[in-house]
Amino acid sequence: MRRHRLLPLCALLGVLFAGLLPNLEAQEDCAQGLEADIYFLVDSSWSMGKENFEHVRQFLYSLIQSLHQAGGDRFKFALVQYSNKPRTEFQLNSYPTTQGVLAHIKAMPYRGGGTRTGLGLDFLIRTHLTTASGSRAVEGVAQAVVVLTDGRSQDDVAEPAQVLWLAGVEVFAVGVQDAVDSELREMASKPHDIHVFSVDTFLTLRDIIQDLVVGLCDAVTRSGGGPVANEAPVAGGGTAQESADLVLLIDGSQNVGAANFPFVHDLALRIIERLDVGRDTVRVALALYNGNPQIKFYLNSYDSKSSVLEAVKGLAYSGGDESNLGLALEEVAKSLLSQTAGGRADEGVPQILVVVSAGPSTDDTGAGDRALKRASVITFGITIGDTATADLEAVATDKSFVLSTPDFRAVASMGDQLLPYINGVVQRTIIVHNEFTEVVAVGQRDIIFLIDSTMGATIINSVREFIRRFVDIMPIGPDQVQVGVVQFSNIPRLEMDLNSHGSREELTAALGSIKPRSGQTINIGAALDFVRTNMLRSEKGSRIQQGVPQVLLLMTSKTSSDSVEAPAMALQRLGVLTLAAGSKSADEQELRKIAFADSFVFHMRDFRSLVRNPKAIVNALSTLAGVVVTEVPTEPVMEITTVQTQKVVRDIVFLVDGSNYIGSSNLPYVRDFMINVVNQLDVRPERVQIGLLQFADRQKIEFYLNSYSSRQDVVNKISQLRLTGGSVLNTGAALDYALVNMFKASTGSRRRQGVQQVLVLITGGPAQDQVKSVADKLALSGVLTFTVTSGQADEALMKTVAFVPDLAYHETSFSSLPAMAELIMPKLITVVGDTDVTTILEETVVAGAERDVAFLIDGTENVQADFAYIRDFIIKVIEPLDIGTDRVRVSVVQHSERPTPTFYLDTYQTKDDVIRAVNGMTLAGGRSLNTGAALRFMKDTILSERHGSRSARNVPQFLIVLAGGRSKDNVKDSAGALKTQGVVPFGVGVKDADPKQIEAISHNPSFAFNVKEFSELSSIPQRLNNYVGLPREELTQVLQQAQSNAAKRDIVFLLDGSDNTRNGFPELKLFVQSIVESLSVSKSQDRVSVVQFADNPEINFYLNAHKTKNDTINAIDNLRHKGGRHHNIGRALQFVRHSVFTSSTGSRRLEGVPQILILISSKPSTDNVRSPAFALKEHGIVSVGIGVGEANTKQLEMIAYKPGFTYKVTDFSKLPSIQSQLVVTLNINKETGETMTGISDLVVELESPQRDIVFLLDGSDDTRSGFQAMKHFVQRVVESLSVGENKDRVSVVQYSREQQTHFSLNTYKEKQNVLAAVQQLNHKGGRPLNTGAALDYVRKNAFAENSGSRHQDGVPQILILLNGGRSQDDVASAIAALKQDKVVPFCVGTRNADILELQMIAHNPSYAFSVLRFDDIESIHQQLVSFVKRVPRQQPRLKPHNVLVSVDQTESIQHDIVFLLDSSDEMQIFFKAILGFVGRMVDKFNVEENKDRVSVVQYSRQPSVEFFLNTYKTQQKVADNVRILKHKGGRTLNTGAALQYVKDNVFNASSGSRHHQGVPQILVLLTGGRSNDDVRHAVENLRGIGVMLYVVGTKNADTLEIQSISQEASHAFFAAESSDLSDIEQHVFSVIKKGVTTSIKAVINDTEKHDVVFLIDGSHDSRNGFEEIRGFVKQMVESLNIDENRDQVAVVQYNRVATVNFYLNSYSSKSDVLNSIGTIRHKSGRPLNIGKALEFVRHNVFAASVGGRNADSVPQYLYVFSGGRSGDDVRGPAQSLKENGIKTFTIGTQNADTLEMQTISFTPAHYFHVIEFNNLQSIHPSVEATLRGTEDTTEFPTVIDTIGKIILQSADVVFLIDGSDDMRASERHILDFVIELVKQMEIGPSKVQVALIQYSTEPTTDFLLKTHSLKDDVLSHLSNVKLKGGSTVNTGVALGYVKNNVFTASSGSRAQQGVPQILIHLSGRKSEDDVLGPVDKLRNVGIVLFSVGVNDAERLEMKQLAHSPKAEYFIKEISDFPLVSERLLSDIVSYKGTVSTGVGE
Repeated sequence: MRRHRLLPLCALLGVLFAGLLPNLEAQEDCAQGLEADIYFLVDSSWSMGKENFEHVRQFLYSLIQSLHQAGGDRFKFALVQYSNKPRTEFQLNSYPTTQGVLAHIKAMPYRGGGTRTGLGLDFLIRTHLTTASGSRAVEGVAQAVVVLTDGRSQDDVAEPAQVLWLAGVEVFAVGVQDAVDSELREMASKPHDIHVFSVDTFLTLRDIIQDLVVGLCDAVTRSGGGPVANEAPVAGGGTAQESADLVLLIDGSQNVGAANFPFVHDLALRIIERLDVGRDTVRVALALYNGNPQIKFYLNSYDSKSSVLEAVKGLAYSGGDESNLGLALEEVAKSLLSQTAGGRADEGVPQILVVVSAGPSTDDTGAGDRALKRASVITFGITIGDTATADLEAVATDKSFVLSTPDFRAVASMGDQLLPYINGVVQRTIIVHNEFTEVVAVGQRDIIFLIDSTMGATIINSVREFIRRFVDIMPIGPDQVQVGVVQFSNIPRLEMDLNSHGSREELTAALGSIKPRSGQTINIGAALDFVRTNMLRSEKGSRIQQGVPQVLLLMTSKTSSDSVEAPAMALQRLGVLTLAAGSKSADEQELRKIAFADSFVFHMRDFRSLVRNPKAIVNALSTLAGVVVTEVPTEPVMEITTVQTQKVVRDIVFLVDGSNYIGSSNLPYVRDFMINVVNQLDVRPERVQIGLLQFADRQKIEFYLNSYSSRQDVVNKISQLRLTGGSVLNTGAALDYALVNMFKASTGSRRRQGVQQVLVLITGGPAQDQVKSVADKLALSGVLTFTVTSGQADEALMKTVAFVPDLAYHETSFSSLPAMAELIMPKLITVVGDTDVTTILEETVVAGAERDVAFLIDGTENVQADFAYIRDFIIKVIEPLDIGTDRVRVSVVQHSERPTPTFYLDTYQTKDDVIRAVNGMTLAGGRSLNTGAALRFMKDTILSERHGSRSARNVPQFLIVLAGGRSKDNVKDSAGALKTQGVVPFGVGVKDADPKQIEAISHNPSFAFNVKEFSELSSIPQRLNNYVGLPREELTQVLQQAQSNAAKRDIVFLLDGSDNTRNGFPELKLFVQSIVESLSVSKSQDRVSVVQFADNPEINFYLNAHKTKNDTINAIDNLRHKGGRHHNIGRALQFVRHSVFTSSTGSRRLEGVPQILILISSKPSTDNVRSPAFALKEHGIVSVGIGVGEANTKQLEMIAYKPGFTYKVTDFSKLPSIQSQLVVTLNINKETGETMTGISDLVVELESPQRDIVFLLDGSDDTRSGFQAMKHFVQRVVESLSVGENKDRVSVVQYSREQQTHFSLNTYKEKQNVLAAVQQLNHKGGRPLNTGAALDYVRKNAFAENSGSRHQDGVPQILILLNGGRSQDDVASAIAALKQDKVVPFCVGTRNADILELQMIAHNPSYAFSVLRFDDIESIHQQLVSFVKRVPRQQPRLKPHNVLVSVDQTESIQHDIVFLLDSSDEMQIFFKAILGFVGRMVDKFNVEENKDRVSVVQYSRQPSVEFFLNTYKTQQKVADNVRILKHKGGRTLNTGAALQYVKDNVFNASSGSRHHQGVPQILVLLTGGRSNDDVRHAVENLRGIGVMLYVVGTKNADTLEIQSISQEASHAFFAAESSDLSDIEQHVFSVIKKGVTTSIKAVINDTEKHDVVFLIDGSHDSRNGFEEIRGFVKQMVESLNIDENRDQVAVVQYNRVATVNFYLNSYSSKSDVLNSIGTIRHKSGRPLNIGKALEFVRHNVFAASVGGRNADSVPQYLYVFSGGRSGDDVRGPAQSLKENGIKTFTIGTQNADTLEMQTISFTPAHYFHVIEFNNLQSIHPSVEATLRGTEDTTEFPTVIDTIGKIILQSADVVFLIDGSDDMRASERHILDFVIELVKQMEIGPSKVQVALIQYSTEPTTDFLLKTHSLKDDVLSHLSNVKLKGGSTVNTGVALGYVKNNVFTASSGSRAQQGVPQILIHLSGRKSEDDVLGPVDKLRNVGIVLFSVGVNDAERLEMKQLAHSPKAEYFIKEISDFPLVSERLLSDIVSYKGTVSTGVGE
């Protein structure tokens, strides 16, 4: 028992004040002698920054101080920093005292780099969790790891985290700022709520220190046995002697077989019978394994030998093809040896595993084996036969612990042999310590592993593990042991060079690249030659010339197909020490020829044994030394046709058939073929380059030869390939296109350097144009063509296309293509193209190829060690150049303090001379760089005519500047002078070079290159040559384009000039000047304006005031402080929009230049900022808010363009701290329109070349005088257009009461005809003005196809309305229809027009213009034309088939409208405005008994009906009663209760609701605050009965809440002020009308046909349920009539992106569809982007080109399966699907977001819910019914009962509820929880019986099992139950009462009849009596106990009560009740099959 100690009062108070009282016990334990090893793994990547790292240091310092106070010197600490590479700061044993640790942390440097958390964890495991590093794990000391990170890891964290968990290490994850929550959970131990910590800022790290200390102490308590130096106590009161935990792991696969299983069964019995089995002695657990492990019983399942024997006797043979021992070992480590499973390792009890196997493992055993050894588990093996021996020897603690028997008949006798071992462990005569091997002392050596890659997955895994362990004990490093790896089959493949990885950690991480590869033959001779010619070179890391031993180990399992003798001898002549290891079919004689001595031939039966017995080979590798022969490796012999060399230099272009002949089903095979080829090539700029082009009827370039410079980038891009589709295959045109566009220097071709050009044509269909002549053209151009074909491709024709017939490859099946990569490779990398006649493309001979190229390189002593790299860099740049006096001239200059020319432009005339001079160059020397002075020297001297420059003859001048450090002088001015002279400079920065200086030197930022090391320079020459080698015209274009991409910005500084900033104004000016310094101020680039504000705004200077940076800075310097008491930011924002961001004052907004406002404020605004801020955003002005001192952060965020665009500092002196962040924010690139922080859509798209423009002219009487001006304006606009049949088209319509088309879009094809027609227009006249009818008219007639509209082709549809008055009819529904058809309206109105009406009609408010009269219309001409030309092209679209009812019909639609009004105290002032809003809304409806009905409800704490839907039958009555409403008042706002009340009491027939008659049900909620209760459940209920919700938020309404209530963004509105209500009422009304119209649209569908698309979650969330999803989809397909004229099916998988498995038109038979579904494999990946997937499906899967029949009115259905929450927004894509008439159904699991699923579905009622995908069958009938189309009516959809209920069919269920005082607050929720469970039970005497017992001090019975036989009676009784109360909780007494008084036959129990007995216990706090005894008694009589904890329930007690770890549940929040209810019911149903599932009533 734990001894409690009394703390002194002061100490107790200290604990209380620290907030740690709940964890007092854990803290005491930490201080009572427990030890712990605590490791910190700390992110120090670049994203953190130095300032934040200081916070991290302070956090670590304080945390370790606190831990030291808790644990004293018993706590040891280690720390690792990581970024790209991990680095040990100190180990557990580095410092003897904590003071040393703290001192180290104080001085710890910030390192910077990437974020490779996985590598950091792996490093920690391998280098710190060892005895040598101070770990005390073998002594039973608790091990804990704390990971701290601020971002997403660049590698995988899951695997290393799992190794830590399996080893019993507690992992805590701390995330700061941008850390990814899902990744933190991947690393942390469970439960996550105590192991995962997240904070928003580094400063708030300090806030979690106490919680983290408590968590660590708790972890130590849980895992850490007893005090140091004390013997571990055992439950029985003795010591841990004479005890053990024994796990039997038995092979249950077909290796044993059913006939032999009884022998194994008897062995288990024999072992157990002779052991002292008992709770305090030997505990036994048992598991079988095949493909998956099956736990039969745990260590704590049985307490007696007899019980264990009975359980073993009941074992049955499981069977199965697979034998995954590795998976089983992991399960043992994870589930069978823990404390909860009965394990006693923390009590010092030894743990034993006995594995019984009869065959080899079919998976890798490494991870499980390591976890068991780490946990000090002693492993024995019994092998039957000899096939399992190698595996068991690998996992056994010692080889001698593996016992073998030849057959099953003798297996029982193995028990006798094994028993002494087990007893030895039990009696402590056998003690085993698992230690990690220490690093051994080894001399320098280069070791190459040459591995046969065809040996299969299991063997390759073992080989990889052997190398990993070998590396662990070697001193790895550039000056110690280096390791290289090559794999081979018929060809060799380099995995890593000797110098690829310089540390053990990097090398270990890279070993993952060793993977098995298919192949039947191996060529060892070629592989040995590859090592000799490619790896034994100094540039590859070999130190053969330095006399370092070269050791090669060959590992193979086959005999070579080529000769090995000569290659082996060639290696040995070089002095290479060759070792040969073989297994299986390897020829021992052949191995002897390879090995340099017979004693170094190792032959073994199986390489898996190498892991257990590595000693002989390890000794040889680590001790051999040899005399190196100085013969230099020879280059391979060159031949004319084939080149036998592995240094492959080629340009390879894949030309891929993207047509339907390949199709989506065969695309994966094509992709895999290309990836298999690329994976065997050395892809980089100086070796192999890859390009990709696809074709069908036309061509599409995927990427060029120079697009990607690494193999991984190319593979990634190929993996993303999507086919263009199409049935026409123009192969000849594609070949010609590839020749012209892919094989040229500007796209990366190196033809002029003599590099072989290769084209690989991949096609599956017949060519439909001329190909032979084009193929000959390719051959004559030196392009080597291969063809790879399948399917319907013409094999004979392809042989004529290939360069020679041997290079044509054909397979009948696409599935065979991936394997073809092995066949094609030898020729692909060796054959060269040679013809008698060679035709050089025009591109090869470049006119004007002269150029002068000068190098200015770093010549300081700092680059001395790397000077060879610089020489190599220069040579690689000039090698491709055509050097000569009249061609390219080259100069090289070194510089340090002063420049030193090596040679001038006219010094050498040939390339050989130049290269010789570069190679002979020596370092000039010097200490520092004066690059500015050197640039002046280059301009004045080197690039002058007297030294060979030809600039006067317009020869391009290039300067390449290379620096390894920062210049001491100014480079900007010198570089500017060079650029002005016409020189094109490139900057190359290495190591310590300043990137800003390099960019300043360069012609533009894209001409600047930076690398970290000189060894990385090799990646740059190719990129430089892409520019230097360009023809002059192309070069000019590139330079012009680069210049045009320079940033252009209009930036306005809005400065707080109030009295509050008087003292800080000088610092404010300095800050603005520093920002301007970073800009490129000029008339054509950046423009700057400054405005001050206080009471009023005041302009200091406009955007067009100053044209240079100096003038601008001087103007800022001369600013005078304005002064003023008030702080009217809103007025200032309005001023800058109207008066500063205008064309007349210098704004270039109409030219598409980004408009930026920088607001600097020191206190809250004294006026309203919301509306002015919104107006700025609407005009595309990007606002950045900077707050100083008392500034209001919320106001700044409201003003800012996006939340990340706000900054806050404490005073003006701190402004410089945000300067760099602000400059980054302003760094907008014109090409993308984005800043580095994400501004988008700032730059307009290029003009669309085509537009359809309709002018709609107000011809009413009011415009008679202005009609001539209107005509003239139309003519001016037309003048600016490019009118033509294929360009802009124009139409003019005039209207007043009626409409008249003057001419249509297709009437005139020339501009002059249009102008003449406009001139002839006559004024129409008439009254009234019906703008709504006119808008509807132009939509139906002017924008119709027969009138010339090209909307189906994506041509922009533009309407320009000229209007002189307010419309007399409704415009809302007409404009909604126009916008839905993607028409973009512009409006121009006079003073008599209604500007709000015009803004509503316009595409957005900024597209509405107002003039005094039409004579003034010219003033807005330029702006309007600019906007019109910015309208982008639309996606081509089909004509909608869903016919909306006409506007006239919508007027007669019936509505039931309920207004729910917030009448709380806070709304009193607002209430009058709300009544005005409701009154005006009522006026817009047509209130009559048979038309619209209205009800009004007020609410605060309680709702109150003012009148029902059937109370008043006339509009006047409703309006009168709205006017006289009185404010109700009340403090608490319960919106959820009010919504539920309206659903139950207003939307029903008795209150006048007509929803059963199909009348739309509308609820308009007006609220001014956040609800105090949960609204979600009520919202779901309302939507379930078809109510459409619209929400108007005012005052303090919560934005997220009103959006969640409305569920659609367009249904949520906000009115900041009461005056805003009138502005939005028309908008609200229009949206309601549109929503109703859409909801009742009459769809004329062909019910005999369906287009059905299944969108399947392929992410990590669905991996366990994927088979069930696939089976469910198959079932759905079975019910369809598949045929191209009936039903069509498509399947798409999605995770981060969507991937089509097959399209709607891919298959026309059911069998083909089902077969294809059967082959679908899980995609896997993160995150889950449902929004993108929905968008993808709409555009790409329902499209007509792939089978979509939307245009034929075929119903389209989409079924979305989701197992998690989306990572992106789903609302827009979901709405688009609805607008396109696609009916979406969603199926989500418990991890999916219900609101999100309902938002996606066609209506919320189209959402189906299952707990897991395993439960899909329960909803199959409901989902299948949706395909019958029965719900397609004009009525609002009724609720589909979508939740498949899991019900209990037979059980006795007793609810035992803690009824104490502590539970009163949760009373209603607890009883509702019970009621919901009962609702899902089939109640009856022969079905489920229920009892309810309450308790506190004593238990009381509410009703017994036999009391009620009907469900209604049970529910009725439960609804009247009240909790009894009481201050004491005696759970033990209550459990005893239930056993003795409730689970009895007399009370109704049917236990004797075999009915399951279930007890559900709900508790709110820890019991005050003993619970263990009563629990044991309940279990002994077979009662299954489920434990539910609420409030302050104790976790440990919950675990003790529950029948298994899965049977305990915790409810933290109210929202958890339904989730726990589902889980609980599911677990009860699935418990050992005692109850069954079914579909609920």
